[in-house]
Amino acid sequence: TEQALAEGPKMLFNRLNKNLKRLKKWVKKNNIEAYRLYDKDLPEYAAAIDIYGEHVHLQEYAPPKTIEEHKAQKRRIEMVQGVGRFMVESLGLDPDNLHVKTRERQRGTKQYEKNAEMGQRFRVQENGLTFLVNFTDYLDTGLFLDHRNARSMIREMAKGKDFLNLFAYTGSATVYAAAGDAKSTTTVDMSNTYLDWGEDNLRVNNLLGRQHRFIRADCIDWLYQTDDLFDVIFLDPPTFSNSKKMDSTFDIQRDHVNLLELTAKHLKPDGTLIFSNNRRGFKLDADALPNLVFEEITHKTKPDDFARNNHVHRAWRITHQS
Repeated sequence: TEQALAEGPKMLFNRLNKNLKRLKKWVKKNNIEAYRLYDKDLPEYAAAIDIYGEHVHLQEYAPPKTIEEHKAQKRRIEMVQGVGRFMVESLGLDPDNLHVKTRERQRGTKQYEKNAEMGQRFRVQENGLTFLVNFTDYLDTGLFLDHRNARSMIREMAKGKDFLNLFAYTGSATVYAAAGDAKSTTTVDMSNTYLDWGEDNLRVNNLLGRQHRFIRADCIDWLYQTDDLFDVIFLDPPTFSNSKKMDSTFDIQRDHVNLLELTAKHLKPDGTLIFSNNRRGFKLDADALPNLVFEEITHKTKPDDFARNNHVHRAWRITHQS
């Protein structure tokens, strides 16, 4: 018989079951395979736990330096025990499909660097679309779960429209736009890896076509160089970046006015820009952009599975002053 869980892992196991019960109907109704189940609910176990179909992704928030290594190690083992038991008993999954990472505060390029070379990708469903995710090679999986609602909005808005996806990552917003019958999509990112991944995401949904362009560029440089105009733009920049491919650093708080002004130049007169970022304590300087109209839509873009997290992202719908 299964060994009884110690008190800590059991507490985590019980909390995961409670959360699953709360989200089960919503997950089923919305045809979602990838969702957040747990986010630092118990102070003893500071982690984010996400379900991706047959897989579970456990990201431990790095313990403060004051915690001794053996205590941190013990906490990690207890989390794995609690989650492993939950996978078997509540989800009927193989505990080998648990992927454990430690998430530290990322500075600059580190957030996109490779952890390993495994190259294995898995498919997950979201709102009737398929996305390729990877649990081993990077810190992030290739699909930002907290942007699920924003992606759905983009699908609704995209019909017959020209769509631009900046800092596009693996192009998941582009897939939604293409699925919503966008007239064209333009996907811009600095990473060839992510652009190829974006094309693969279109391919697995049978959406590839000549109307979908993928451009490898520094988004800010590209915005200065192009004259193209778009009906719908999705702008989700990093909080901070100093990539090897960029000449200068980028800081969302310091640089957002310039970035929004620049992006809005490529927005058609009646177009819509969805701007999102996840910097803690971000303050939007709308006064510096009097020609634009801002409507905060975080309450619409934040999905149910992130309800407890107040730092997940903030989002605005931005249009030109009429």
